[in-house]
Amino acid sequence: MAGIEISEITKIFPGEVTALSELDLSIEDGEFFALLGPSGCGKTTLLRTIAGLEPATSGSLDIGDRDVTSLPPGDRNVAMVFQDYALYPHMTVRDNIAYPLKVQKVGREARYGEAEKAGSSLSLDGLMDRRPGQLSGGQQQRVAVARAVACRPDVFLFDEPLSNLDAQLRLEARGFLKQLQKDLGTTTVYVTHDQGEALALADRMAVMDHGVIRQVGTPTELFHRPANVFVAGFIGSTPMNLIPGVLGDGNVRFDGGVLPLNGRGDTGGEVFYGIRPEYITIGDVGDISGTVAITENLGAQFLVTVDVAGQLIRAVVAEGSEPATGDTATVNPDPDRVLVYDRESGELTPGAGYH
Repeated sequence: MAGIEISEITKIFPGEVTALSELDLSIEDGEFFALLGPSGCGKTTLLRTIAGLEPATSGSLDIGDRDVTSLPPGDRNVAMVFQDYALYPHMTVRDNIAYPLKVQKVGREARYGEAEKAGSSLSLDGLMDRRPGQLSGGQQQRVAVARAVACRPDVFLFDEPLSNLDAQLRLEARGFLKQLQKDLGTTTVYVTHDQGEALALADRMAVMDHGVIRQVGTPTELFHRPANVFVAGFIGSTPMNLIPGVLGDGNVRFDGGVLPLNGRGDTGGEVFYGIRPEYITIGDVGDISGTVAITENLGAQFLVTVDVAGQLIRAVVAEGSEPATGDTATVNPDPDRVLVYDRESGELTPGAGYH
């Protein structure tokens, strides 16, 4: 097993398209690390650069105590699971799992032994003689993972491996991948655009935007204290409310009224008042009043959008307590859960928020 050290990695594609810009990142030995961000942010390019499938334009990359910057993929001892699984349709499950070992010149008996062992660990017994076309999407995904496990790599690389599965299978596969990584203890880098996946799986994660990393931390850190408005708006099943206003004496003023803060005595400056929908209550008593514009059924909860002087403020409320569209309602943010961001830089201001 091995950690990964990325130093000032830049990747420029033909046409002067910069996919990665002087990127620094340390991934610890045995860590489950997620790369998260919108399409085109550079996360898959970074994963492919770690794998050696994309050569870096500049910078250095170490896996364990080896500088692998210039090494071809086959010499890096990494295993990659692709979004489409990349299984060979004419091969059996057994042969698909064993194929990378064949490329490494491992003998037939040894490689099939490893294939059987990896297949059994992923509950593929009874499917080893089938071909990919005879398998469900979830079974194909397990075959792709078994192929990676059989190689006994220093690092697992996953490129959105669950995106082709339906919702129920994704949940099952998510738990399976987390348990597998915990059991094997292999350093894992996992690319996804689904922040729910990243929050559920990762020990730590990085949020990327246009080839740079905007924040690195644990899922709890990124959810509760996003370092900038980009991360604040990206992390969470419902994005954080970012209400533009002016910082006052212990409050933030906006067109719809005065928003409470806790422990802030400074004044002046244009800011965003950041509060997650989960930390706002809806009622009929309070200082900030508006009209319910939308209610969205989330199952056991409702997402309620209130129009306050043209500013849309979202709150999550329990099923059965949701107001009706068109009702007048008040929004009451928990001042202990507020974050304040400088409006010009988009960065979290000193002393802002809760701990």
